[in-house]
Amino acid sequence: MNLNATILGQAIAFILFVWFCMKYVWPPLMAAIEKRQKEIADGLASAERAHKDLDLAKASATDQLKKAKRKLR
Repeated sequence: MNLNATILGQAIAFILFVWFCMKYVWPPLMAAIEKRQKEIADGLASAERAHKDLDLAKASATDQLKKAKRKLR
């Protein structure tokens, strides 16, 4: 009988612990994770835009060099 009371007490304590975590720990943790995911996504998008801008700048520089070489001839 004592073993059953111990198991029951542990089950109740575990359920209270899970409830407490779901109520007070989980929401701030998920908010922080979502904020970090948004920051990472924004950073990746910014890097992609910068990469495209760099490609455009390289193409423009190459074009300008070709025009300058044609003028010299």
